[in-house]
Amino acid sequence: MRRAWLLLLVCGCASGNTPSTISSSQPVIFRGDQGTLVGDAPLSSGSDVDAPPATTWIAVKKVYADMEIPVTLENAPAHILGNKNFYKTHQMAGQSMTQFVDCGNGMTGPNALSFRIYMSSVTTVTANAKGGSNVQTIFIPQGQDMGGTSSDRIPCGSTGRFEMLFLQRVAAALGK
Repeated sequence: MRRAWLLLLVCGCASGNTPSTISSSQPVIFRGDQGTLVGDAPLSSGSDVDAPPATTWIAVKKVYADMEIPVTLENAPAHILGNKNFYKTHQMAGQSMTQFVDCGNGMTGPNALSFRIYMSSVTTVTANAKGGSNVQTIFIPQGQDMGGTSSDRIPCGSTGRFEMLFLQRVAAALGK
């Protein structure tokens, strides 16, 4: 009977919509392009800039190019830009993957150094009340051990440094 309730609870959570408010301290079940995952709810990071959305949009596109993240999602009218499924190994934006991603540790140290890291990065630009823009970016990493016997991706955590670097580069591209 306990197993039936647990199965019903898990299935019910996986099939429902994501709630608008999620506590970041409790694991949640969410769906992505690679199926259903259990992990920490991804959180977006944002900042306000003193430039209109059209100008900020151009700066965001430049930052994606500078960080060598191929843009596969581009909705200009909604000002949404990013890539939901790209990967890097060892480094990104000239820095070690361990600066951006925590996939735990293995026998040889941080897994982010040896795993292929699949990522999703999506940025939204909206007008703010001050006549400028609000830039929100979300970063979701997953790791895959290319040397092991399992080909499954595991959820990894963001250190928050990618989001911070991205937002800093947008501000720098705007000359602020």
